[in-house]
Amino acid sequence: MAKQATSIFIDDSMVSILTAGGKHVQKWGNIPLEPGMVRDGVIIDMDGVVDKVKELCKTERAGGRVIAGVSGINCLYRIITLPNLPGKMLPEAVEREAARVLGVPLGQLYLSWQTLPSNKTETKVYLAASPKRTVDTLISTLRKAGLNPYLMDLKPLALARTSIEHEAIILDVQPASFDIVILTNTIPQVVRSLSLSPDASQEERLSIIRDELERAVTFYDSSHKDTPLEPSVPLLVSGEIAGQEDAWELLAGEQGRQVRILPCPLEAPDEFPSSQYMANIGLAFKEIADKGGAAFSLVNFNVLPQVFRPKPRPVHEVLFIPVLIGGIALVALGAFTLANTIAKPDAASSDYPAILGAFITSGTSPYVDELQLQLDNIAQTFLLKTTEAQAEVKDYEAEIKTLTKQVSVRKQEQEDLIAAFSSILDPLESSKGIINTDLGEMNRGAGELDLSTVNHDTETMTINGIADDENVIFTYASNLRASGRFALVVISNVSFDEGSSRTSFTLTLTKAEEITE
Repeated sequence: MAKQATSIFIDDSMVSILTAGGKHVQKWGNIPLEPGMVRDGVIIDMDGVVDKVKELCKTERAGGRVIAGVSGINCLYRIITLPNLPGKMLPEAVEREAARVLGVPLGQLYLSWQTLPSNKTETKVYLAASPKRTVDTLISTLRKAGLNPYLMDLKPLALARTSIEHEAIILDVQPASFDIVILTNTIPQVVRSLSLSPDASQEERLSIIRDELERAVTFYDSSHKDTPLEPSVPLLVSGEIAGQEDAWELLAGEQGRQVRILPCPLEAPDEFPSSQYMANIGLAFKEIADKGGAAFSLVNFNVLPQVFRPKPRPVHEVLFIPVLIGGIALVALGAFTLANTIAKPDAASSDYPAILGAFITSGTSPYVDELQLQLDNIAQTFLLKTTEAQAEVKDYEAEIKTLTKQVSVRKQEQEDLIAAFSSILDPLESSKGIINTDLGEMNRGAGELDLSTVNHDTETMTINGIADDENVIFTYASNLRASGRFALVVISNVSFDEGSSRTSFTLTLTKAEEITE
């Protein structure tokens, strides 16, 4: 039977819902929201939005388990590289690195991540962080509306999942927001989600979107200087902009990038407005996508926080219920058999006097003996099931003890890792002031020079740069010597480039011994 999934997405302007089964869109619908009910993805008027969700679900006959989407506004994304650590140490290492690179207290965010393909010496991790307020209000709203969100994703990551292109720029524009995703090697490398003012004119909206597109591409190119985006990488559009072909030329940029509609990866009726539901489709694909088929995004993790996921039931509760039900069923079966035997009108009625006589003589009855035998069998079966359950509980207790020991070992490994990191970072911390002062002195005297690289070691520094005149280089070296911070300043290389009429140079500096922190 084909998998079926229902997705729901709430943004500042509407609630949209979609149900898909296998590769087919089955039903869809949306309902508008009044201004102010949701702002930048955060639900402000919870009761009002709950009523809207209930109304939409009633109209579309949807409900129960849903895959929920979270607005990408104010969310953060990073790809980090860690050493090849043991699996048990990876979660804490990821959290520590996330706290460093995100620059925001993790107490305000829900952190989600997954590993990416990498070589044997390192571990690459895709991080996504969403504001707790946005997620908490969304889950509370859906639950009050009678829905059970069991999977969740951020809208930009859901959009990336709809494209079968290995490399593409995805642009989705809605009435109150827009999302940009730069996808390379089927991984969302750059993500931008911004709100749009409802009072802005069409020209103003297009200008904002075009500028953000250029910024996103520039940022990607600066971070991937060896592999910048080729002009052949298409711009795939959805949402409102999909129906505004006259604006596509403006968005194509100076490179004349090809602009086309983001195609729907599902089979759907002709009247289905796929561009309005690409986020819902990407959410549904978390459940129904053929992982071995088209090249959908590699990033696919559940951003539903652990605190909102169902808790596993204790082992003894799981085992007790089937054992109890089995015992009751056996008792009921025995009682039913006895009643059925006694109630038979043609069951050797001529023998009743003999049976009664035997009962009077011996004080017992064949029927009572049969019932006693069945009860004995039931008692033995129940005892056997109880013994098996107790044995399984003991096995789990032994496993718990083993895991407890492993936790203790892991704690020691973590302490050893912290000590190792501290041994590296502490010396750097102590010399930070010296390095900053040295770099400040190098930069202050640069003047008309263009410094390209500065390498700072414990005792020796190297400066590479370009100047319009050799005299400027000599003056710069003289100023560094006069600063008193460097024991030796040597011009180790000077090279004149006839093509640019400029002179490149290299200075080697040695730290003065009396300089301390």
